[in-house]
Amino acid sequence: MSIEFPIKYFEGNLVFSQDGSCWAYYQLAGYNYDFLADDEKDMIFTKIKAFFWQINLDTHLLVVPSFQSIHEKHERFKAKLFGSLKEASVKHTDDAAVQLERMLGKEGTEYRFYIGVKLLKPDGTKKKASILQDIKEAWKEFIGGVNEASGLDVPEILEDEINRYRKAERRVFNKVSTRLGAEPVTEEDIQWLVRRNWYRSIGKAPIIKNWSPAYSVKYTEYKEGGMTVRRPLYHDVLRLSEGLVDDSPKRSLVLKQMHEGEEVEGHVAFLTIANVPYELQFPGEEWMYVIQNLDFPVEISVRTETMDNRKALSAIRNKQKELKDQDRHARETGNDTGLNVLEGRQEAHELEAHLQKSRMPLIKTSIILAISAADEDELKRRCDTVKDMYQDMMFQVEQPYGDQWLAFNEFLPGAKRYIKDYVHFMEPATVAGSMFGATKQLGDGEGFFIGSTGILDQPVYIMPNRAAQGIRGTKTNALSAAFLGSLGGGKSFSANLITYLSVLSGGKALVIDPKGERGNWKDDLYDLGDQVNIISLSTKPEDKGRLDPFSIHHDIKEAETLALDILTFLTGVRLDDSERFPKLTQAVREVAEGEKPCLSKVVQTLLSNEDKTARQLGEHIRSFSELSFAPLLFGDGENDSAINLQTALNVLQIQNLELPAPDTPQEKYNLSEMLSVAMMLPISSFALKFIHSDRRIFKTVLLDEAWAVLNTSQGSHLATRLVRAGRAMNAGIYFVTQNANDLLDEKLKNNIGMKFAFRSTDPTEIENVLSLLNLKNTEYNASTLRELQNGQCLFQDITGRVGVVAINALFKDLFDAFDTRPPIEDLTQNGDMIPDGKLPIDGLKPIDIEKPKKEGVFI
Repeated sequence: MSIEFPIKYFEGNLVFSQDGSCWAYYQLAGYNYDFLADDEKDMIFTKIKAFFWQINLDTHLLVVPSFQSIHEKHERFKAKLFGSLKEASVKHTDDAAVQLERMLGKEGTEYRFYIGVKLLKPDGTKKKASILQDIKEAWKEFIGGVNEASGLDVPEILEDEINRYRKAERRVFNKVSTRLGAEPVTEEDIQWLVRRNWYRSIGKAPIIKNWSPAYSVKYTEYKEGGMTVRRPLYHDVLRLSEGLVDDSPKRSLVLKQMHEGEEVEGHVAFLTIANVPYELQFPGEEWMYVIQNLDFPVEISVRTETMDNRKALSAIRNKQKELKDQDRHARETGNDTGLNVLEGRQEAHELEAHLQKSRMPLIKTSIILAISAADEDELKRRCDTVKDMYQDMMFQVEQPYGDQWLAFNEFLPGAKRYIKDYVHFMEPATVAGSMFGATKQLGDGEGFFIGSTGILDQPVYIMPNRAAQGIRGTKTNALSAAFLGSLGGGKSFSANLITYLSVLSGGKALVIDPKGERGNWKDDLYDLGDQVNIISLSTKPEDKGRLDPFSIHHDIKEAETLALDILTFLTGVRLDDSERFPKLTQAVREVAEGEKPCLSKVVQTLLSNEDKTARQLGEHIRSFSELSFAPLLFGDGENDSAINLQTALNVLQIQNLELPAPDTPQEKYNLSEMLSVAMMLPISSFALKFIHSDRRIFKTVLLDEAWAVLNTSQGSHLATRLVRAGRAMNAGIYFVTQNANDLLDEKLKNNIGMKFAFRSTDPTEIENVLSLLNLKNTEYNASTLRELQNGQCLFQDITGRVGVVAINALFKDLFDAFDTRPPIEDLTQNGDMIPDGKLPIDGLKPIDIEKPKKEGVFI
């Protein structure tokens, strides 16, 4: 069957068709859906319904899979790498690409959402000079149509007409942007939307870079009226359809392309929706969104025309007359009226009443699905799966014989409806209930790999500094992140992995390790070479005073503030304590203004004071300063050497801390626990100093056991300063904590971007986690959190989308380096020790392929 290629010309997001119409195309970013409560889903439903109620123009909805080449994605990321570790980062990126291709195949699938709107033909605004000019213009239009029909000439496009369509497009864009959050496509997007049709199940469609039909037009100036006419080189646009299409199977098509010198085949079948149920349940039967639950990609093309309320009522009444005549004819001939006629009459009456009451329009809709596969058998299996899925929702699905080529062309932008046998009249609510634009995709789509999501195991990539770039569609500009969950779920592992990959990509990091779990990194993270600095603070004389506020901060005011934070926490002195707080403040200020200030001198100043209350404060503080690791905090002003953070990855360890359990009330802390929590304050303040270094470099501060800081008023204030300064200084603060309640303060919550929530079983904690994610505490959301496996988390990206991600380090050396489980003595059947002394964690252990350490062979 011969069909004329429907596209005459395109420019910007405008597509000019051969039939004289013009379409404007837009892309939707996609929105989160699965974890929304019913009332939140209703809000989205209402916005989409309002769009189709008000647009009053023909539309073309497209849901198409974009086959993302893993190799090309990693190559693009390599071009952005920099820093002293660039060579190691390039090698890791290449290794990761090969490993992912082994696990997931060479291409991943991401769904994209497009909507085309047919623009009304604008009225001419240029006043004709005379009747003679009118005649000339009419004659030129007639001759142009004859030449076009005969193939002697190509059609012409007036420059003035393009400009008028641009004005019409801007009015449409306001509606599309407001209701659907869509953005105009680029010419490269349109080129891809055309070319991809000939590459289904063959490979990624090649794109001609820096090419536009506008580069290939001839301009002719007409003297009469001075009008500029564009004469597009039609064959330049037509070459986007390169490829052979064989329609001999009749119920499918065979596509053929030359790939690497060989002819490669792809098979595609088009299914049409022959009947749509009169009533669809919402939420629950989102008939476009459901395709993302399949383990293979499916495309959807939906074409709509709006029938206003008056015309809709007229059509319904005509249909009623037709059904009434059929009913009367059956009775007159002595036959029983068919059930379909009786049901049709009832539905027509109900619809008429509804139309009269609501004043809504009807949407004339046709729906086509495209399924592709590498061979006929797989194509048949996939078609049967799609048919069964839709038939379970009471949709009637057909695979039309002989119309496959027509259906193929309906997916092209700017094309018209070629198959008119499967048209349905729908309410705007039925179209809106499809949840066009809802997505399961997560992450930034670029950067480094952290895990996979969904039934298709789509790879998830992130760029940790992307939120601050002001990219449209992001819901936050915060660079900080939260890692939540109970013990053993994988929160420390994932925080370690992302921090490491950020450093490898050109950033710097400071890891606060109060439990001493990362002392192995110097040896295990061999790709970083000498860029790993393990700073282990101990009770040795050389470490005395290294966390003294006056050693950390050269600015006296900063040091005073931190000293007061520490001492008020240790003594329990409140700001409104008019007797003790002034004396403590006076002692700190007196020491700060003297020579070689330190906390020990503050204690001495209080003890030497004649005031009884001041001496009691001094005795109270001295009781802490005499503990074994207290010299770290209470320096003497003589040996307070600064901590050097010149390397890319710095780990600050204090193994002697005796942190209390997270749920222990502060009033029940013993002396060691009080001092241990107090030690986290200068450490956090030290992190604040770290992030004020080079603003051009992305910096990460990983704050393990963050609850120890966040559970105090001083620490909470310091954490807020950290995240706010981090956003300005190109730094992200990574909070690793078991309790989401620690982060629910609005000042802190609103400054956290990415969130990783691992398994939790406590109902109160689940409620807090969902609140932090801005999700409602529905049974679905709560059960998802409870049933997460080790290594799986509920991930919220910077666009606000939420989904389950399985974190994967890909390589065994990284898995072992970040594994924080204690060694377990276990024996093999022969009585030998397990080599690494640890048992595997489900979901975190990578594929076990041997990888010698230095050579970089893949596991």
